[in-house]
Amino acid sequence: MLVSEIVTRVRAVIDELMQNDSDFLRESEDEKNLTSLIIDKIGYALQHVIENAPLDKLDDDMLETLTGTELANSFSIDSTSLVATLILPTELLRIVEARLSSWSRFPVPERDTSQVYLMQQDQYARGSWDRPVNILTYNASGKKILEMYSAKTSADTLVFVFVSKPDTTDIDADHMSTDLDVPSQLEAALIYQIAALTMTAFKDDVAGSLFAIASKYLDPDAVNNE
Repeated sequence: MLVSEIVTRVRAVIDELMQNDSDFLRESEDEKNLTSLIIDKIGYALQHVIENAPLDKLDDDMLETLTGTELANSFSIDSTSLVATLILPTELLRIVEARLSSWSRFPVPERDTSQVYLMQQDQYARGSWDRPVNILTYNASGKKILEMYSAKTSADTLVFVFVSKPDTTDIDADHMSTDLDVPSQLEAALIYQIAALTMTAFKDDVAGSLFAIASKYLDPDAVNNE
């Protein structure tokens, strides 16, 4: 989607709200700042939508796989504990799959502030190849890593698929023709998420409704199951 198209569609949503008795855009200064605010929110909203959308709504070309030299320089298995460690790519936004070859499934990563992480400090309670656990944490150098508990043998290999952060360097009023990679199934969710963030900046009370609409477009099943 072009930045200009996003701005136009978000403005259409906000203008419709204005016609339905919103107090927004009563002042000329709000109108003047609207386009700048919309553009400012695009990057945040795009990351949110891509990070939280069901996987089947992402385009296949958004999925990246670590292979070859990239893995050789960032992945290792401790031969004693059989705990595997992967230094995560700096551009990573979302992990799609992180699974050792001995594992039958991909366990969704847990934070290092969780109770699950505390269990990994006990050699008898921690994850193993038949009940695996992934933990997001940091190494001594401050790099974000994935600890994988645990390999079956030190010969285990890794499958790692992820989505990178979208390039938002050219999202400004001087680059309205910049074309952003937005999956077609996520366009509506993106538009309403941007509109919600924009209205929040103006402390307008319709922002909550817009966030709800964005969530419904993002993942209707999740909303219906709440």
